[in-house]
Amino acid sequence: SAASRHFCHILFVTCMLLCTFQSASLRLKNGGHRCEGRVEVKHRGKWGTVNDYKWSLEEAAVVCRRLGCGAAIDAPQGSYFGPAVGPIWFPFISCTGTESALKQCRHPTVKDYRPQGYSHDHDAGAVCSGFMRLADGDRPCSGRVEVHSGEDWTPVSDRNFTFPTAQVICAELGCGNVVSVLGHVPFRESDGRIWAEEFRCKGEEPELWSCPRVPCPRGTCHHSGVAHIVCSEVRLMKNGSSQCEGQVEMNISGRWRALCASHWSLANANVVCRQLGCGVAISTPRGPHFVEGSDQISTARFHCSGAESFLWSCPVTALGGPDCSHGNTASVICSGNQTQVLPQCNNSRSEPAGSAGSEESALYCSDNRQLRLVEGGGPCAGRVEILAQGSWGTICDDSWDLDDARVVCRQLGCGEALNAMRSAHFGAGSGPIWLDDLNCTGNESHVWRCPSQGWGRHDCRHKQDAGVICSEFLALRMVSKDKQCAGWLEVFYNGTWGSVCRSSIKDITVSIICSQLGCGDSGSLNSSVALREGSRPRWVDGIRCQNTDTSLWQCPSDPWNCSSCSPKEEAYISCADSRQLRLVDGGGPCAGRVEILDQGSWGTICDDGWDLDDARVVCRQLGCGGALSALQFAELGRGSGPIWLDELNCGGKESHVWRCPSRGWGRHDCSHAEDAGVVCSGFVHLAGGEGPCSGRVEVYSGEDWTPVSDGNFTLPTAQVICAELGCGKAVSVLGHMPFRESDGRVWAEEFRCEGEEPKLWSCPRVPCPGGTCHHSGAAQVVCSVYAEVRLMTKGSSQCEGQVEMNISGRWRALCASHWSLANANVVCRQLGCGVTISTPRGPHFVEGGDHISTVRFHCSGAESFLWTCPVTALGGPDCSHGNTAYVICSGNQTQALPQCNDSLSEPAGSAASEERAPYCSDSRQLRLVDGGGPCAGRVEILDQGSWGTICDDGWDLDDARVVCRQLGCGEALNATRSAHFGAGSGPIWLDDLNCTGNESHVWRCPSRGWGRHDCRHKEDAGVICSEFLALRMVSEDQECAGWLEVFYNGTWGSVCRSPMEDITVSMICRQLGCGDSGSLNSSVALREGSRPQWVDGIQCRKTDTSLWQCPSDPWNYNSCSPKEEAYISCAGRRPKSCPAAAPCTDREKLRLRGGDSECSGRVEVWHSGSWGTVCDDSWSLAEAEVVCQQLGCGQALEAMQAAMFGPGNGSIWLDEARCEGWESSLWDCAAEPWGQSDCKHEEDAGVRCSGARKTLPPNTAGTRTTSNPLPGIFSLPGVLCLILGSFLFLVLLILVTQLLRWRAERRALSSYEDALAEAVYEELDYLVTQKEGLLGIPAFLSDGEDNNDFRSARDQRTDAPGEDYDDAEEVPVLGVPPASQKREEEVLLEKEDGIRSSQTDSFLNVSREEANPGEGEESPWLLQGEKGDPGYDDVELSVLGTSSVIFS
Repeated sequence: SAASRHFCHILFVTCMLLCTFQSASLRLKNGGHRCEGRVEVKHRGKWGTVNDYKWSLEEAAVVCRRLGCGAAIDAPQGSYFGPAVGPIWFPFISCTGTESALKQCRHPTVKDYRPQGYSHDHDAGAVCSGFMRLADGDRPCSGRVEVHSGEDWTPVSDRNFTFPTAQVICAELGCGNVVSVLGHVPFRESDGRIWAEEFRCKGEEPELWSCPRVPCPRGTCHHSGVAHIVCSEVRLMKNGSSQCEGQVEMNISGRWRALCASHWSLANANVVCRQLGCGVAISTPRGPHFVEGSDQISTARFHCSGAESFLWSCPVTALGGPDCSHGNTASVICSGNQTQVLPQCNNSRSEPAGSAGSEESALYCSDNRQLRLVEGGGPCAGRVEILAQGSWGTICDDSWDLDDARVVCRQLGCGEALNAMRSAHFGAGSGPIWLDDLNCTGNESHVWRCPSQGWGRHDCRHKQDAGVICSEFLALRMVSKDKQCAGWLEVFYNGTWGSVCRSSIKDITVSIICSQLGCGDSGSLNSSVALREGSRPRWVDGIRCQNTDTSLWQCPSDPWNCSSCSPKEEAYISCADSRQLRLVDGGGPCAGRVEILDQGSWGTICDDGWDLDDARVVCRQLGCGGALSALQFAELGRGSGPIWLDELNCGGKESHVWRCPSRGWGRHDCSHAEDAGVVCSGFVHLAGGEGPCSGRVEVYSGEDWTPVSDGNFTLPTAQVICAELGCGKAVSVLGHMPFRESDGRVWAEEFRCEGEEPKLWSCPRVPCPGGTCHHSGAAQVVCSVYAEVRLMTKGSSQCEGQVEMNISGRWRALCASHWSLANANVVCRQLGCGVTISTPRGPHFVEGGDHISTVRFHCSGAESFLWTCPVTALGGPDCSHGNTAYVICSGNQTQALPQCNDSLSEPAGSAASEERAPYCSDSRQLRLVDGGGPCAGRVEILDQGSWGTICDDGWDLDDARVVCRQLGCGEALNATRSAHFGAGSGPIWLDDLNCTGNESHVWRCPSRGWGRHDCRHKEDAGVICSEFLALRMVSEDQECAGWLEVFYNGTWGSVCRSPMEDITVSMICRQLGCGDSGSLNSSVALREGSRPQWVDGIQCRKTDTSLWQCPSDPWNYNSCSPKEEAYISCAGRRPKSCPAAAPCTDREKLRLRGGDSECSGRVEVWHSGSWGTVCDDSWSLAEAEVVCQQLGCGQALEAMQAAMFGPGNGSIWLDEARCEGWESSLWDCAAEPWGQSDCKHEEDAGVRCSGARKTLPPNTAGTRTTSNPLPGIFSLPGVLCLILGSFLFLVLLILVTQLLRWRAERRALSSYEDALAEAVYEELDYLVTQKEGLLGIPAFLSDGEDNNDFRSARDQRTDAPGEDYDDAEEVPVLGVPPASQKREEEVLLEKEDGIRSSQTDSFLNVSREEANPGEGEESPWLLQGEKGDPGYDDVELSVLGTSSVIFS
């Protein structure tokens, strides 16, 4: 009830007054304010201390509560606030934290314990939150008034809140005088909780705690909001009085100080005039104006845009600063309180060339334009932007140089120009481009007063936005090899990183540094670290931060000095709350699940609200460039431990991800299934090379990748890049590489790495002079994990011994099973050991027991370094018995080796092995091409500067064995002939080869002689070796997804999935052209059938460019069980466009199912990766005819509906199909869109066709091959021969037909002349007989007749020629009709028959039984009559040599 609340309030106030009375015996001494310091207790009239034994936050909480100082923040020990003098009243105190006084805590007798050996070196201290604060303001000296209730911060009502009360608050906070008191400010929380007292300060009290207080009536303070105050003060002093003209002074920590003029600007002056109600700034005359009253000069530098209402709202820098000891102070002349009409600034006119144009002498015109620098990390670096006409716009970088940049830096009070940045170095802006072709002299007062093309005139885009870096640009970092929140403190000033001196640095300064770097709110100086190596500027000393400072830049200090202290005084800081950020399980340092280390535990971020803005903050904080993707739903795996953040809402510009708005630290409603991840671009990459480990060096500018100049690019920098990218060591640094773009855009800094830095981001950088790095091109770096090789004998490296290679920091011997003389020669050359004498085989057991590497190199022999040779690491032999590669080089001395003899081959049966035969001087090289890898293809030999081939005469497996062994490619599987891998070019070096299989080189085999042959390139020889590898995915209905198979030793076999990681899956998908990522699918059913399981334990690295380079377990026919076979789904997964191999014809996308033959059944079509059915709506014989013809099944007999062959399953792909009957494919018919139907499978359409399906030869044209590009069955010459043969056959058929027709015509004409006198019926019988002979079928049968009836009728007519003789018309003899007449009559007959056919509704006019009464026979459609008519009625015949004969 209200009465009980009122009673509780009175009780609380009484308690507080009692505490005030009792607190007179307790105080905090030597702190920065009343609520921090050394704990002192008054006993028997003397102040004494408390020993810090068992001193903790619980004891400090009692002190803070007793003093009305809020909550305990820290409980320092070890006389943190200095040792006291006098008694030590308590040797220890032990509290629970809930006591109201220290005397209520457990403690021994109160007495002076100094005589018992206790000293003041262990005096306890306390740091309290304070009784009052200003919250949620735009700076520490403004905000909502809140007081601490002992449990939480509570806002103060604006009712009866007075100006004197505000004045006490400003003074207590060290914020000068009160500027304004505001009300109606909304509460922080929706419950409207408010402090239940009114303060009645008089303005002279030292602190708010001392002010009289009056309880609000009934415990409730009436209000319209929370009290809000603004503190601070500035004045213009002249002749001892404050007015609208004079020296600029500011009340800083209760002391008036003049401001230095070195960085004072007209924009600053305008803000001061506005703040003082003195109109606008007329001018800022320079001095020297000596300080009145000898007050100290402040070197705080303000960077106003000119639109601010208060000077303190401008960005401010106090760290370092100029030396103003000579009194050159800032001075301002304002227009005064009266309204003054200033001249309007002229946009179209610039200041004359050579004009000083300085603001000291020029009248300030009325110009509301503003200038700022953005995206540079501070007010003195970034993209140049101008506000005009309500829009911020940019400046084009055409002709942009240091003179232009000087004007910008001076106008902003940012010192000197260090760099004029071009090509949107700070990111592309937006909005208008206000200026172009700027040509400043460097002395203009405003950048828009420089000569230019004119306001708003340009021919640029925002990728040409100009930027500057001024000398006052500051940046802060900690330098450490392995820590984020501990290290040597460095500040970037005047274009260079330098250290900070630790003298005068107190806890508040360390806290501000840690907070600014996102490393918590406290820390400590570490003086026990060893002296730092190297030299650098020691920029600043004497830093003295205050409570009002929000960043190190606002802290006063000694002036900038390159040698502010000795090297042993450089500051090393360890922040207490060492939050760290990392990305895990993403395959690299710049991709993965986001994790934060806090309180000793790594935790994650929930993906609620997770987007690219959040990801950008993470990537920038880690120095990983821009954000490419914001991942959700634990896409990179589930984390563990706490979930630190949820519902993050970053703006994208925050310095640390934990500074973004969120639900609160540790507050969430998520599980680890919602862990967030990111994929960053990385700060550096290598572009334009053969893989991620070689190419042009480019760094991410925030918007785009920018190449790095080769000027002053060093090998240590390259080593840092290779290590950061996980690419091993730098083996080559090249210059003169052309830039990616024609404009030659280049990074405007030089990297000065020492080689030990963890990332390029951490390396020192130096801006290029004038913002332009001199260069001859872009820097190019080549990295390799196979960079170092050596020959070891008896523990020492020399020019003979076991071949060892440094792989991932470990020396490993190479296996001898695939080692070749060509490889050995490259090793000798790389080590400067001459040429190879021999490669004796072992077993040579590994020295020191190091692991043997099964990496296989396939050198041609001409390479300079082993790492440039093609390499295979997948699979490999089992070298557990120690058979390692061994090389004997000729040594550093020049040795004349015998010249290889072309004309002599090794004797037949000679082993001629390279183990015992000296290596002769031979520049020939061997390779296999067009086979999809180094171990399969057409055999080619390099000699006399030309690559040539070998003829296949006599080519067999013995010859192929020599080639495979010479190339280190294992055993020969196949000796291919007839240009199986395509015809080569150039010379044919060898023919009639007859190797025994043991020769060391293929050109040492017996042959016809070097260059002698009788062949052409269509006979080029090839080989397939056991080390030839190919890759594919096997799936019935998917592309880029399926069972992974590798071709090895001549057989396709599966790949095992353990322990296949994301980087391996990505490598596989990329190699198959299926995108850059994928996943293992373990939920598929067990695969049917048996096959080899070739390889397991594949572990790809970032340096690998194909699966063949990835290390794995050795080849094994049964590497794993069938249930462990890998099924992979790549990002490019899609349904197959064909049910079998692509491409395919429409015929292969159509099938019949459920019928009694392959030409009857339910119609099914292939679409979007699956088989589906056709709905029977509008299904008729016309559609059935198209299906039958498309399948090669003859004519359609029936169009079946209502799922006569049973209902199908899956999709119903087609509905309302409407064919004419002549289409070549069902796909040519009109229909509803694919997959859109209103049918069920009970309406599936079917067909019954007339014949068996005709088998077509497989269509191989354009068939997609696997990575083994072996030719298909039909070669191009074969296809051409097939076409030519078919054409000749058709010509021959036409000629035979013409010959038969000619003979028939001659016979008909002769018979006609001989029987001219015979009766017409006899002539007719003869003609019909001849016509029957020509057509090869019974002539003109009607529906009900057969051959016997016809013959008997004919015989009867022959026997009685006189009967019915007069019934026939007499045929006049008119001679032979012309051919044209015959053709016209035939066409007329065809048209007439076509008209008859078209009169029926079905596609065919008669059924099969009507058309052909004989089993399996068909009548020609031209001779079919109308149904029910006699077969000979109304038929007109025209035979060569006769007139028309009509039967009626």
